Amino acid sequence: MKKIRKQVWLAASAVVIAGNLYLTFKEDSKADRTEWLHEWDRVSTGDVVQSFSTEGVVVPSDEYPIYFDESIGSLKQVLVKEGDAIQPGTSLFEYSSTDIDEEIDRLTVEKEQTQQQISLIDNQLSQLRVLLSQAERKESNRQTSTNTNSTIDRDSNTTIISSGDASTTIENEILQQETEKQKLREETKKYDKLISSQEAKKSNLIVKSTNEGYVKKVDSSLNNPLLIINSSVPAVEGVFDEKQVQKAATSQRVEVTVDTTAEQFDGSLAIVSQYPEEEPSVKRQSLYPFSAQLSGIESSDLYPGLKANVNVVTAEALEAVTIPGTSILKSNQKTYAVIMNTQGKLERRLIETDLTVDGVFQVTDGVESGEAIVINPHELVMKRGPFITPINADHVKKKTFNDLSRTDKMKYILIGVLS
Repeated sequence: MKKIRKQVWLAASAVVIAGNLYLTFKEDSKADRTEWLHEWDRVSTGDVVQSFSTEGVVVPSDEYPIYFDESIGSLKQVLVKEGDAIQPGTSLFEYSSTDIDEEIDRLTVEKEQTQQQISLIDNQLSQLRVLLSQAERKESNRQTSTNTNSTIDRDSNTTIISSGDASTTIENEILQQETEKQKLREETKKYDKLISSQEAKKSNLIVKSTNEGYVKKVDSSLNNPLLIINSSVPAVEGVFDEKQVQKAATSQRVEVTVDTTAEQFDGSLAIVSQYPEEEPSVKRQSLYPFSAQLSGIESSDLYPGLKANVNVVTAEALEAVTIPGTSILKSNQKTYAVIMNTQGKLERRLIETDLTVDGVFQVTDGVESGEAIVINPHELVMKRGPFITPINADHVKKKTFNDLSRTDKMKYILIGVLS
């Protein structure tokens, strides 16, 4: 009897298991199918940065030519030499004051000559005023008719000027001399201004630097530019290959490192040439020059000539929602991810992606950070419905299992087996 009962139980179990398997794998079955998930993870947030790397060299960020102005004067001496470090206000070279001194001497002589002419006019005015006084006295002493201003000598036909005409003539002469004197005084003021202007030029005879850096070149033949000053602020120059130049653009962020220090220096591309550094040729690859400006440089570790590693950031999304590429499904030109929702079921959800770097995708819509996601949805039998995951032994307590009734134990064991 016991043997028959045992056979009945085994047969019943086989029928139940076979039925479950049939319903599970039947294509149009309406029975719930439970997926067994081995790999899953949660949607995370992080930075997605697209970039490429190249090499460069540290160079001065700017070059300042200093010119000699012949109109100011001749060169007296150069006060710096090649390689000298300079600061704003450092004296660079000095003009000779010979030309200015000669000009001041010439203007001084002309001013003195003008002053002498004024002195001569003053003497003439003094004499004219004496003559005028004498003429006025003679005029007041004469008892002749005031209406008679002159008499004519009939024999010689000569006009004799009366005392009244003499005083008028002297007064006119005095007026002319006063006018001339005023003109000469204005000339004197003009010479004073010109002399002051030349004196002021002496304060500009020493040319000083307006920038920080070092002297790159001094032209020994005294041609222009007389000096070339290199900035102490570093930059990076290099070349892009034909593929890199298509990705690069001005203002893109760069990260620069050198072997002499562990510090990373940030900056941006200032120049990306669209024309190769050498004439194009089918016999060689074209290389395109670039220049990157660095920001906030306070380190003295970057000096010209150092080889630099340059990472050019072409696109980036900071604190973006990300998922691994293995969790993405493609269908009819649409992108999906299989989500493990809070109801314990799988959900195929439409998503939108943007940047991708090293198999990590930025998701702009469809999932949120923290949601559970299937890592390899291609391996799923169904992309929806209930799911179960492996037991984490660390979370299983023997006491909890022992506290269950015998019926509950069998129930949960059968669910695990038959699912």
